[in-house]
Amino acid sequence: MDALAAIPFARLRLENKARKFAGIRLANILLYVVLNLFFIVFCPDVLAGKYLPGLQPLVERVYDPSMGVGYVFLSNLIASFLTLVLLGRELTDFRFRLSLEPLRPLLKYAYPIMLMGLAGMVNETLDRILLPKWLPANFYPGQSSYTAVGIYGACYKLSIFMQLVTQAFRYAAEPFFFAQSTEKNSPRTFAMVLKWFTLSCTVIFVVVSVNVEDFGRLFLHRAEYLEGLVVVPVLLLANLFLGVYWNLSVWFKLTDKTYYGTYIGFGGAALTIALNFLLIPVLGYMGSALATLACYFTMAAVCWWLGNTHFPVPYPVRRLLTWIGLAVGVVAMGWYVPVAEYWTRHAFHALLTLGFVVLLMLVERPHRLRTA
Repeated sequence: MDALAAIPFARLRLENKARKFAGIRLANILLYVVLNLFFIVFCPDVLAGKYLPGLQPLVERVYDPSMGVGYVFLSNLIASFLTLVLLGRELTDFRFRLSLEPLRPLLKYAYPIMLMGLAGMVNETLDRILLPKWLPANFYPGQSSYTAVGIYGACYKLSIFMQLVTQAFRYAAEPFFFAQSTEKNSPRTFAMVLKWFTLSCTVIFVVVSVNVEDFGRLFLHRAEYLEGLVVVPVLLLANLFLGVYWNLSVWFKLTDKTYYGTYIGFGGAALTIALNFLLIPVLGYMGSALATLACYFTMAAVCWWLGNTHFPVPYPVRRLLTWIGLAVGVVAMGWYVPVAEYWTRHAFHALLTLGFVVLLMLVERPHRLRTA
């Protein structure tokens, strides 16, 4: 069902129907969450007599306790079916026509992107598969390797703030890049897009990383997860560079050289495997986080270097690296300047965050006005 929905979603992006695209996506997520809460929380609680005992006969008809975690997959299936229903107009408003002539250039363009996506899944998920296999016994005293994976996975969720921005940007930016590609000033436009995307992401990086203690207590509901918060700034920075890579990758998509994306993606996957093998036995789950950062930084750097040859764009690389370096310095101060008292520590973190944002606005606003 998700595969059937892919092309209608692509059509909505091509036609700039952002509201319908976002509305259907959000409806899918909302239904998925509600169904999970219904099957995993509400139904078991009602059957246990915690509340609403009058609903027990009805719940017994729709809920089978033996299915257990299977309801997560059922919820996913129902939400995907709803997506197809909401895309009904896009699914039926076309005619089937077999045309072999455009098939070869279509496959030539799209096949490397598919392989790049597979390599991207390796980069995104393989660390949690390799961690329990390569983590030495008793590396974390009193914890099994799977406990370490659980802590790492829970803390990985806090990088979702950066992932959401990156994913939303990809949906919006790719149609924009293709529409702008024929314009005379498109390289300058692409450079400005990368600049403001990167600056926005540095703000997210600083806000979450400096105040990660508060975010951890808000979103991680078990105290043992908090010991893994040290990986959060590394993962946030890694996803920042992933977003930069998606910006830079426009060159091989516009020049029909998508096979470069495959090379970069598989190179990143090989680097991910090698660094996890080297770093996990020494640094534990911090090794996995550093491997992710190294992978995405390298992919972005290689993509910029190749793009500078095949499709030159005047990206403000030095300026952006300066801001990223400053952001890393601010985060390091928040982490390593010891302030024991709770409220004083939080006030210090708030001042660091506010100071970085104000400095960014003061420096870049005049620059924006000069380049407008």
